[in-house]
Amino acid sequence: MLRQSVKLGQNVAYRWSSSAAVIKSNAVDSSYVQQLQAEWKTAKSFEELPGPSRWQLFRGFMKGGEYTKMDMRNLMVYFRELYGDTFLLPGLFGMPNNLVTFNVDNFEKAFRTEGQWPVRPGNEVFVHYREKRADGFFKDCMGLLAEGEQWARLRSIANPVLMQHRNAALYLQSMQRVNQQFVQRIREIRDKETQEVPDNFLKEINHLTFESIAVVALDRELGLIRNPVQSPKAQKLFNSLQNLMQNFYELTMMPSIYKYVPTPTYRRFSRAMDDIFEVCSFYINEALERIDKKPADAAGNMSVLEQLARKDRKFAIVMGIDLLMGGVDTTSSALTGIMLNLAKNPEKQAKLREEILTKLPHPTDEFTFSDMKALPYLRAFIKESLRVYPVAFGNLRATGADMVLDGYRIPKHTRLLMNSNLLLNEERFYPRAKEFLPERWLRQQPNESENLVADNMSPFVYLPFGFGPRMCVGKRIVDMEMEITVANLVRNFQVEYKYPTENAFKSSFISLPVIPLKFKFTDIKF
Repeated sequence: MLRQSVKLGQNVAYRWSSSAAVIKSNAVDSSYVQQLQAEWKTAKSFEELPGPSRWQLFRGFMKGGEYTKMDMRNLMVYFRELYGDTFLLPGLFGMPNNLVTFNVDNFEKAFRTEGQWPVRPGNEVFVHYREKRADGFFKDCMGLLAEGEQWARLRSIANPVLMQHRNAALYLQSMQRVNQQFVQRIREIRDKETQEVPDNFLKEINHLTFESIAVVALDRELGLIRNPVQSPKAQKLFNSLQNLMQNFYELTMMPSIYKYVPTPTYRRFSRAMDDIFEVCSFYINEALERIDKKPADAAGNMSVLEQLARKDRKFAIVMGIDLLMGGVDTTSSALTGIMLNLAKNPEKQAKLREEILTKLPHPTDEFTFSDMKALPYLRAFIKESLRVYPVAFGNLRATGADMVLDGYRIPKHTRLLMNSNLLLNEERFYPRAKEFLPERWLRQQPNESENLVADNMSPFVYLPFGFGPRMCVGKRIVDMEMEITVANLVRNFQVEYKYPTENAFKSSFISLPVIPLKFKFTDIKF
């Protein structure tokens, strides 16, 4: 199989026919064309791919079936043991097939051939809701769930606003204010004797990530950390987001006829979506009215919401909704993993604290953007934590061309589930993979004679925010949120956890903590 493939942006357009590869290019080596043709000609058919039958899948997911007690990670590992690195999961009840692969070469080939308008499947239930909504609000603006030209137009609006460091920096002060409330909340709820927080501490982490995203998506703080009782509308939005994600996995991965009949699970999902739309629209329209009366600040800076609204007012509303839907549970999962790694690795925690206190020696000092850029160990710590506790299974795409993967003919538009994050604990990629070593991500490693990342490492193994044009649009915001939170935690507290951490997460599309998060937070003495 070809390891190298056509890179995005090169002036090469190509397609594959069912019998041979046809290349259109100004100058392409004829031997390359022949190699592609030979590869397709000798490949096995799509129908020959290994994998369970539809009946096996249906029976396995039914009550008492062998798959019902497996989370997504365990299910993928189980199928890999049975069928190898690439296998087919057939669709049920009109759902499309899913081609699953653990092969890094396949990741590269798929990403490099995804084309101008990459297709990211997996959001069908959200699209179904938006298409069927009675008021037709989403008819001409599906947000970044759209495909094709509509997606390209909306992404071209979103990227200059959300992917720029300077725009993320606008929220540094707001996020620090939210973070200070979180630190104070920890002091309020921890046990006076043991210094441990209650076992439902995940709720507090979710409140933190919810408020941090809200200052960007809704252009305001909602007060859930300070006083949730006095914020009923915000509490309704928060609860709806939680209910939404609980039903999403079941509708997406398990057999369901929701497209034909609104099942109880889909009705719960739809009610949650209705509530999210109602509350977000209220807050966003309120913010836009305020912006219309008093646009920009004294320096001429405009909020993310204002910048989006100036280009497409409806898209500003939809983008606010999508940021909240995509940014709360995922960031909470990441922060939970980081806290567990702080607690399990006290020497690394001490090293991180030393770096942060060198920059800001007092816990009430506020970070500047230049401070945040000068904390390499902080970024390495977060990066290593996302390796040890990845938030998602990997990446999902529809193939952008007919291609050959692992010797099988794969038609264009096939849904491809790339389990990159299930490779992050393998020694062939990360020597001493079971150890938590932020040093592996530093440019200057302590022991230069020891490689902590494999030589000639593929860039397609570690992709916590995806790859290419459809990578996570909120990456800059989430990076800053995590950095501020971790920095504030370690300069205020010694973080400990005295309970078992095996099987700390259950994996659906994202990893969710399932152990009691009774962290011990002891004040740092200055």
